[in-house]
Amino acid sequence: MEFAILKKTFNELTNEELYQILDLRLKVFVMEQAILYTDTDFKDQKSIHYMIKDQGVVVSYLRLCLPGVKYNEYALSRIVTDPKYRKHGLATKLIQESMHDIKGEPVRISGQAYLKEYYEKLGFVIVKGPYMEEDILHYEMLSNNV
Repeated sequence: MEFAILKKTFNELTNEELYQILDLRLKVFVMEQAILYTDTDFKDQKSIHYMIKDQGVVVSYLRLCLPGVKYNEYALSRIVTDPKYRKHGLATKLIQESMHDIKGEPVRISGQAYLKEYYEKLGFVIVKGPYMEEDILHYEMLSNNV
């Protein structure tokens, strides 16, 4: 399964893409994981949006928050894949591509605890936690991204 990665600033996103991104985040974080949170945190406008589409529909996504938006460093956030497309490495491709684009710059993430080993394999180390965020156990992790 081969999919191209699209990268856009907030202003470059089409209305349809933004709607699909918000819908995917809602389906996974709210409906599947039962996280009740305000998704519109006004960080999207200051982020680079990475996505993979299948037949014109966003099926995997992450946002790369610029330094100072979420943390002092770059931050990976809202990493999500449609359940029908999991186990194909799409999120890994997005993470690796985004980190490649800012090679040499440290990257921070607040990752759900059940994904700790996954993020460690991608070069992240725990710097804080575990702690509760939106009623789910998380770790703050950092990669020097060298």
